[in-house]
Amino acid sequence: MGYHRAGFEVVGVDIAPQPHYPFEFHQGDARTWPLDGFDAIHASPPCQAYSTMGNRYRIPHPELLQEVLTWFYGVTIPLIVENVPGAKRLMPGAIRLTGGMFGLRVHRPRLFLSNVPLQAPPPSPPPPDRIGVYGNAPDGRRLWGPPKAPTLVAAKGLKEAQEAMGMDWADWYGTKEAIPPAYTEYIGKQLLTYLEGR
Repeated sequence: MGYHRAGFEVVGVDIAPQPHYPFEFHQGDARTWPLDGFDAIHASPPCQAYSTMGNRYRIPHPELLQEVLTWFYGVTIPLIVENVPGAKRLMPGAIRLTGGMFGLRVHRPRLFLSNVPLQAPPPSPPPPDRIGVYGNAPDGRRLWGPPKAPTLVAAKGLKEAQEAMGMDWADWYGTKEAIPPAYTEYIGKQLLTYLEGR
């Protein structure tokens, strides 16, 4: 949605069905999808292998980020790769975006690496009442709150999760798996400026 708001025509590809995806969608393996005719690519490989939640429960997950990054260096059109802060060692030079930078109540830090120049907005403190959009269902549990730090509380319902993420069309699965559209709108505007200047 963020890239659409920035001015792109968006086509999504995912190996799993995405019934709530709001744009043209194709079910398939994005790693082998034909890329002719696209102006730019955004790749979000599964993050569970690098996330704190995935590491906490020691559940094995495929580490596809390295494969995508190897492919990344052979791509000649603009490419954005997104993942969680736990993947930082694999993504040197990536910018870090958080919800507070865009006035959102969700924190959701994410890294964005590109083969074109990207600028991050100025850092901003997290909102004092951050909403976490995680897990199998909203339930209002306190998720995180170390001393002298803002508390992160799980969303109490789908509406609160949608508002925190800026995604009023998404179901629970969509909100917990997505990145806020404000992030990709911000990046998309920079990407369009780059493309228009070529």
